[in-house]
Amino acid sequence: MSDAVTLAPPAASPTTSPAGDHVVIDGVTLGLNDVFNREMTTPKKAAEYKELFFAAAPYPHIVFDGLFNPRLLELVLADFDRLKFSEWRRYDNSNELKRGSAPKTRLGAASQLYFSTIYSGEFVEFIEAVTGIEGLVTDPELYAGGLHDIPPGGKFSMHIDFNQHSVTKLDNRLVFITYLNRDWRLEYGGDLELWDLETRACVDRVVPEFGRTVMFYQSSKSLHGHPNPVDAPNGRHRRSAAAYFYSNGRADGDGPEFHTTLFPTQALSNDTERLRNFAKYVLPPVAFDAARKVKSLLGK
Repeated sequence: MSDAVTLAPPAASPTTSPAGDHVVIDGVTLGLNDVFNREMTTPKKAAEYKELFFAAAPYPHIVFDGLFNPRLLELVLADFDRLKFSEWRRYDNSNELKRGSAPKTRLGAASQLYFSTIYSGEFVEFIEAVTGIEGLVTDPELYAGGLHDIPPGGKFSMHIDFNQHSVTKLDNRLVFITYLNRDWRLEYGGDLELWDLETRACVDRVVPEFGRTVMFYQSSKSLHGHPNPVDAPNGRHRRSAAAYFYSNGRADGDGPEFHTTLFPTQALSNDTERLRNFAKYVLPPVAFDAARKVKSLLGK
């Protein structure tokens, strides 16, 4: 991971009980002014980050450590085990083995606080200042974002994300991911790789360590993924919270034709798998899971 684009928080001040507005989640008190580190989101800091964001290779991106209160993130992590089977959307094909919370899922209180925070006017203004993209639109129903879980052996081959929201057709401009994995090491796999599209070479990588956040520009050149299968001790999963930011139109030259996730480094094996890859975007999770179960029962 490039040190040039990794931002650490200022030295921590002594922890005190919040005196102002706060919430209590699972017995843990969180001050609403302490959900994220506001010293890292000042206009001055945003201007510094903007230079780093656009100087990063192979395309604009930036990595923050300690942007969010670790107590909040621990509570978000606990929300994973509370989701019901039907609230997960599963992906199992030659390019990906993972699951993500389904759109419109009622997440736990901590997860909802996290997403409400990064989709707030204050936080969106900070992101616009860092990226230079004005008029960003959020997606509170989390059609592609939400909680993401990669099991042992799971992966996500190098890919380019969908270019438009599946419902609103707004343009996908940024992805914002916070990792939730304590003491994660590079040898555990699942590291996020950022590749140069022309050379098909990894230029930067991000170890998905607890409290680390990566934000990168979305375009037809934003080739990324975690192709190294997860192989952490004790069957640990790789977990994260992801959110997308959109705009109504774009002026960076990317075409308007809609596409789902593209895997330019690995062709899909056949027409059936191409159809399956498309279906996961248009079918509700219950229907997609039911089809998989029927296929399993028929032994096909």
